[in-house]
Amino acid sequence: MPPEVAAGIVAGHAAMVERPEPVTDTVRRLLGRPALTYARWARDHARYFTDERPPGTPDR
Repeated sequence: MPPEVAAGIVAGHAAMVERPEPVTDTVRRLLGRPALTYARWARDHARYFTDERPPGTPDR
């Protein structure tokens, strides 16, 4: 990755500390339930990132 691309990515992420993305109710409106936290998603999907994948899950 070119250094200027990496610097741009880092700068973009740093800017979100000062100006975070707004929180919306889009998931609730579309799905009729609150959005999941990242922790919940990670817990629910951890098996897909280990060797304990459910039967029928494609190889990585």
